[in-house]
Amino acid sequence: MQVVALGYLVYKQTGSTTAVAAVAAADGIPSVILSLAGGVLADRLPRRRILLVTQSLLGLSAGSLALLVATNHATFAAIIVVAIVFGATDAADLPTRQALVADLVERHLVVNAVALGAAAMSATRIIGPSVAGLLIGLAGPAVCFGFLAVAYLAPIVVLLTVIPDVAPLPRQAGATAWGELVDGLRVAVADPLVRGVVIVASVLAFCGVSYMPFLPVLAKTQLHVGPEALGIMYSVGGVGGLVGGLAIASMGRGAGRLQLMLVGGVVYAVSLFVVAHGLVLGVTLPALVGISFAFVAISTSMTTLLQTDTDPALRGRLLGIYATIFAGLQPMGTVAYGLMPRSIGLFNAIGVGALLVGVTTVLVVATPSFRARVSGLAAGRAGPAAAPDTLA
Repeated sequence: MQVVALGYLVYKQTGSTTAVAAVAAADGIPSVILSLAGGVLADRLPRRRILLVTQSLLGLSAGSLALLVATNHATFAAIIVVAIVFGATDAADLPTRQALVADLVERHLVVNAVALGAAAMSATRIIGPSVAGLLIGLAGPAVCFGFLAVAYLAPIVVLLTVIPDVAPLPRQAGATAWGELVDGLRVAVADPLVRGVVIVASVLAFCGVSYMPFLPVLAKTQLHVGPEALGIMYSVGGVGGLVGGLAIASMGRGAGRLQLMLVGGVVYAVSLFVVAHGLVLGVTLPALVGISFAFVAISTSMTTLLQTDTDPALRGRLLGIYATIFAGLQPMGTVAYGLMPRSIGLFNAIGVGALLVGVTTVLVVATPSFRARVSGLAAGRAGPAAAPDTLA
């Protein structure tokens, strides 16, 4: 809802696509810069309290924007400021929310819980834009932002009444935030499991997910369809993610993380390759469903591994690194594809990127040190020894 309403508001006021891109950058750049720090915060402070602050700030920001729009004081500068607040708050909110999951459920159910969260997010990709469009059409963007502000009361109530206040793990005496950040980066390089997740996530973000802004180009130049079909192309992604999330969440005693990563990487690669070379909408739509289904599988496996098979004291920092990878490399990949010379072709390059996602995932999953680390067999694990892994 926020993405749709912000884009509509800015374009209505300025008529400039550059202005829309500037607001998107104001929302996205703080996530790149601050997600690592947000991960450190998630390891140093009670996560429930962090989320109470972040959800309140997000609600207040939406409410402020609703008031500014309603009173005709929503200047472009004011919108940029609110977008920066949104992005900076998300940088702390995302790794904290992800790290909290392992505090709330048993280890063998983390994969189901993560998948259930992914299903909920996929459902909002289907419902949110439609609700935003309806509210904007009926009552204008101010009401849409006001609805968004009120909606933030729901997670705040849940945090106050349901989520326990889990104390952070004790830190070493004299430990500084900077030192803890460096420790997280060191583990990301040295630990075979974390290193493998970082490699797969980096290739997926740079070569895979970065295709999404080019769907309008695909629709016009290869599929030769109009805006109605383009809207369906965006919506089916949410359908695939919803189905994938619910399927994984319903699996008994946790789905296998290695299998999810392997199958997700291969299906993502094949589906994206088909989309990149698609000439018929009837073929492209199922492939888009496959992409979103596979993304839920592979992202669920990676975030679950970071939550269950690493040192709990480092969980927030490692998830902050994971969030930074997607926030930073996805737009860089989009730029790289956009700069491809015509002799290569945009969608030929995306097809090669799809193959790289599949090959990288297979190689990482097949690496003995990665497999041993997932199975709890490697010496010198990053965290305390775990029970024999029934999830691998």
